[in-house]
Amino acid sequence: MLKKIVGLIVLVVSLIGCTSTKEYKEIDKVPFRVEKNKTKSGDYNLDYSFFEDRNLPIPNNFTGKPSEYLIARNDTLKKYGYDFFEGDDEEKALKFYKDLEVRGYGDNSAYWRWKVVLDKDDFFKAIENNLESVYRGRPREVLTLSQGSWKSLKITDGSIGRVKNVEVAGRGRSGVVTYILVTTTEHKYLIAKELNIRKLFALNKKRAESSNDILLYGAKGGAKEYQANPIRRNITLFPSAYFSMEYSGNRVAIYGGGYGHGVGMSQYAASDLAKNHDYNYKQILDRNYPNTKLKNMYSLKGIGKIINVGITNSARGMDHSKVVLSSNGKMRINGSGFKIDVPAKQKIVVENKGNRLWISVNGKHRVKTVNSVNITAHGYYITLEDVRRGHTSMPRYRGDMKLNLSKTNSKGIRVINQVKIEDYLKQVVPSEMPESFGLEALKAQAVAARTYALSDYMKNRYEADGFHVKDTTESQVYNNANENENSIKAIEATAGKVLMSGDKPVDAKYFSTSSGFTEASNYIW
Repeated sequence: MLKKIVGLIVLVVSLIGCTSTKEYKEIDKVPFRVEKNKTKSGDYNLDYSFFEDRNLPIPNNFTGKPSEYLIARNDTLKKYGYDFFEGDDEEKALKFYKDLEVRGYGDNSAYWRWKVVLDKDDFFKAIENNLESVYRGRPREVLTLSQGSWKSLKITDGSIGRVKNVEVAGRGRSGVVTYILVTTTEHKYLIAKELNIRKLFALNKKRAESSNDILLYGAKGGAKEYQANPIRRNITLFPSAYFSMEYSGNRVAIYGGGYGHGVGMSQYAASDLAKNHDYNYKQILDRNYPNTKLKNMYSLKGIGKIINVGITNSARGMDHSKVVLSSNGKMRINGSGFKIDVPAKQKIVVENKGNRLWISVNGKHRVKTVNSVNITAHGYYITLEDVRRGHTSMPRYRGDMKLNLSKTNSKGIRVINQVKIEDYLKQVVPSEMPESFGLEALKAQAVAARTYALSDYMKNRYEADGFHVKDTTESQVYNNANENENSIKAIEATAGKVLMSGDKPVDAKYFSTSSGFTEASNYIW
């Protein structure tokens, strides 16, 4: 039988003109293009046997349309098949996540496998303390069993009761947890979708009301044991929704894998494919975003070369109480009815006083206005001295700055960076992928990041705020790390290139580390 299957695969490869097996090194020596044709673009049904076995109503949270390019994919090497997670078998899932020997693309990440072990009482208390805030964030995806059906009913800390049990109630094709059932002394609650589940599993000593730090240990692929030192302490967002739980007496162990939502391109896998499997960036993109084409974004109608980036403050809010700007070059402040030239290395301080922008230069008050002001450094970087961004203190920005009065905060100032898209990427790519991942992986990241930016640009989802993208993970992380030579090379080598599906840029999702499988987008969001 196996010989017939192999023969059939060879025949299919010859018929479709697939790239050679040597060029595309894949699971059991099957070229990726054959695997891609076998994959149904995420068009499959979740297994609801957990609910049927317990006479519980069937929920209906996953109604999104499947994507042709954000599909379920196998990143393991030979050991596990596509159908591994079919059926309601938590013992099998637990075995998979406890398997430290499993190898796969990107398994050099310390998050390839991970575990958390804690007291069951602390675990239940953390879930109990997190449930109300998760409900407030996405009430339609945190449901209460009421009169035989799942309903979005108001949840308060006082209405929850004491947690008695926490169970995995559903999984996607990739093994990602799609539903968590929380049983309390008062109700049964159903939490749907990976981000809600990751927030529910925010395990730290404060939420658990524990006196001890809650530690997460990691392991790379092929390891015999977890690393001696924890890779995280007191988790505010669970690494992923790829996990299984094991209760033993008064303890609970949570075994998992991966980091991030698990859709699209795994960044660690991209680096591994380039360094160890001879993939170039186009092959990496083809593998992670099938059924797409590379095009030049600047050939599309209505696409300019400038992108407007909303700059957040250290608390990740849009409203700044004060803005301090400086530059090694001369700056100019352009406002309604005035222009102010500022010598190099002098500070501009902007404050909101009485719903007016008060502008001082080098300690001297110069002007106040209710209108927007634009600040340029004529090609030099502009430093925002009161902003903290990840690994950078007092980050500097290419392009110009636009400052507005906040529409929602009478004391706030909105800051928008107006910058060329290619220059924007020079501060996105190093913030999203380490330089050590290699040039081809960085090229793939540059195309994905450019595509992601173009998608937001065309959607205009922040139009009311006057910008196209934010500088946080709500869009892409911007200026959290210093620019570097290889990232700039990758951006310049792929200048303008984006991934398209028909006449639209794709939603080029990416994430850090695979658990062994990736998921179709309609079973994550």
